[in-house]
Amino acid sequence: MQQQARWAVADAGHTRERVPDSEAVSGFQVGMVCVGIAITLPSLYTGGEIARGLGLAEGSVAVLVAALLLSVMSVPSGIVGVRTRLTSYLIVEHVYGPLGARFVNFAFGVVLLGWYAVTAELFGRTLALSAADLDGPNLPEWIWTLVSSALVITTAVFGFRALDRLALVAVPLLTLFLCACVFMALGNQGLGDLFAVEGEGMAFTDGVSILIGAMITNVVLMPDLTRYARSDRDAFVAAFLGNGGGIVISTCLAMIPALALGALDPIRWFGLLGVGAAALVVLVFATWTTNGVNLYSTGLVAGCALPRQRYGVIILAAGALGTALALWGVADRLTDFLILLGLIVPPVAGVYLTRYFLIGDQDYSTEALAYRPRLDVAAMAATVLSGLASAYAYFSGLTLTGIPSVEALVLAGVLVFVFDRLTSRRKSVAV
Repeated sequence: MQQQARWAVADAGHTRERVPDSEAVSGFQVGMVCVGIAITLPSLYTGGEIARGLGLAEGSVAVLVAALLLSVMSVPSGIVGVRTRLTSYLIVEHVYGPLGARFVNFAFGVVLLGWYAVTAELFGRTLALSAADLDGPNLPEWIWTLVSSALVITTAVFGFRALDRLALVAVPLLTLFLCACVFMALGNQGLGDLFAVEGEGMAFTDGVSILIGAMITNVVLMPDLTRYARSDRDAFVAAFLGNGGGIVISTCLAMIPALALGALDPIRWFGLLGVGAAALVVLVFATWTTNGVNLYSTGLVAGCALPRQRYGVIILAAGALGTALALWGVADRLTDFLILLGLIVPPVAGVYLTRYFLIGDQDYSTEALAYRPRLDVAAMAATVLSGLASAYAYFSGLTLTGIPSVEALVLAGVLVFVFDRLTSRRKSVAV
């Protein structure tokens, strides 16, 4: 318990400063946390949708393509985290300036806390329904929400180390359980027969877009986790194991039971396989890990805005607010708004990755921050314009690749590169 307390104190100091090299861990450990984030009820449901729309053969290829693209995109953002050892939100402050960062990080905070609340509400509802089906305690939904939120808050308050320990237990358990479900489902229908089933007409690019869109925020916020990794090589391992392997495990292992049993909803095929009680335990671990990271990242955002507040206090306050929103019924009110705000996340990655790797702005020291403009107009303009383009593509369906989030990331990078070159030229002419 004393060791856990030291973790909490350490994380409180790391919200606005570098993670010490002495606290770095392997890329495998960081990757396991990412895998834990990926295995959620929505991702299992998405696996069923992909299987129905594309068929198992083409759907599996779509998952592998999406996993490769996500892994490749995660490497540079992971490397930025390793080299700077800063949170995404401090990186944003260096890139956008203190004033610009307030707007960007506020949007990040709303998205993260909002999704925490949505997940907490849906989790409480699922637990209540599962308990009723299994003749468990007949408790109101709000009590299940409070109990599950208490688990998440208790873990997140101890920071990355607690999430790391949880993932090392949860991820093998979740993977073994899903493999067992696949084995049992194949008893009803052979693998060869499932591969012969054709999809219902979903476009291949749509399948890839759905998969990438579900994970793109994890790519952008990789520095929050890889700042604890030891080296660039560990960032590579975390990217391919975490975001690549995570989507393969959570999606591919859900495709076979969904297709074999004709049930998209994982809760339903859990019931058809007769593993309801075990599924309840798995649901607890899956959502515990994912929502723990949501709350952890929310705490990092708030810690940057409120540097004098202790990390643990911020987590408790954010968890209480998120739980209150869940009890209020946020899932039915804010989901579309959160999706819209989430469209600004990929452009932010495009801007900071371009600045770091192509333009060479790599001095993220406290001294350098004192010389940054309060508002970096080029970075903000590139983000807003590409965010608007992403929103338009999302709602109109007019995209070049069928993956609006990736297009927005690339467009933001191109725009900030052009704006920076124009700004530099004007400065040199003025001199």
